[in-house]
Amino acid sequence: MKKIFYTILFLIIANLTVAQDQVKRTNTTENLIGQWTIDLRPTSKAEAYYQTFVVESIDDNRFTGTFYGSPVKNALINKYWDKLYFAFSTSDQSNEYFHSGYIFDGKVYGISYCPNREFTAPWTGIKK
Repeated sequence: MKKIFYTILFLIIANLTVAQDQVKRTNTTENLIGQWTIDLRPTSKAEAYYQTFVVESIDDNRFTGTFYGSPVKNALINKYWDKLYFAFSTSDQSNEYFHSGYIFDGKVYGISYCPNREFTAPWTGIKK
């Protein structure tokens, strides 16, 4: 009986270790690089409204790219948590927009905020 108990305990611990390693591997900076299709629908019941988020390169905790056709500015990554977090800003002719999010299980989850428009909206995305 002890042998069965310890075998089951070993299998549980081994599976937890493998699962944690998989999360770490899927949330590396390399997984953020590429083109993402972002769903920017204004409400949960609205039709999908897609735009592109591109992460071109990453250097330590900074990255370059575009969001909604605008170059990202002040783009930073925090890779010291269980998920890879990022934040950046963009602008159009009238306003500055602030964005932040994280990557988890192959998807990005984010939120955008524009103080001048009194606007904030969550968004999700999948890699192209």
